[in-house]
Amino acid sequence: MQVVKELLRKIISYGKWRTIFALILIAASLYYGWQWVWGALFLLWTFRAWRSQSVYVVETLTRGDNPFLFWITIILWATLSLYLILADLIMKLGGVPHVYS
Repeated sequence: MQVVKELLRKIISYGKWRTIFALILIAASLYYGWQWVWGALFLLWTFRAWRSQSVYVVETLTRGDNPFLFWITIILWATLSLYLILADLIMKLGGVPHVYS
């Protein structure tokens, strides 16, 4: 237990603990098949892009220079995040009932 406490103390003091936490969470999501992690990340990226008024997909798009592409990206990311979070939640609650069964 002392080793874990020391490791956590070292990670937090490193200064980039959020990135380390996100990478560990991504690895866990790949192992366990969690979709909600990706939804949460897309939601985080959506809010950050909306606040900074610039988004990076393959190249940097700013709201002032490319408003159409900026808003399409924001809408796509927000929709994708909701889909990924709700898909996991619905499956945890028993899935969608089959109409033809």
